[in-house]
Amino acid sequence: MKKTTFTVMLAAALASCSTVQKTASLDTLDGEWRIVSVNGEQLDADDYETAPFFGFNVAERRVYGCSGCNRLSGELDAGGPDGRLVFGDKIASTRMMCRNMAAERKVLGAMPSVTSFRPGKKNTMLLTDKSGKTVFELQKTSGK
Repeated sequence: MKKTTFTVMLAAALASCSTVQKTASLDTLDGEWRIVSVNGEQLDADDYETAPFFGFNVAERRVYGCSGCNRLSGELDAGGPDGRLVFGDKIASTRMMCRNMAAERKVLGAMPSVTSFRPGKKNTMLLTDKSGKTVFELQKTSGK
């Protein structure tokens, strides 16, 4: 009986851990996140004028950041039990030309496909599309 009880308890504990990995509270987004990759392609921060990053202000429902050259800011639609995250239609960006516009095109081009977020490994966050494919991998740099 003890062995069966232990097995059931272990299975329940493991199931709850896997659930935690699949969802994240909205508060976990708060702060700034370096963009590590876009659609599986690594971004080397040294190649750009400014390291690409997203900053999330959950209380104000705002996103800000840099796409590798230009600054961006706008509305953030996030929350709910499904981990919804959508960059609003009103994202503004400066329009400077820089020596390397590759990250700029990748970041801005991929933003509309994001539909949700979930935690990754070791202080990372994954922004995913409607099929669950990782669009952005982010590494926490500051905030809560």
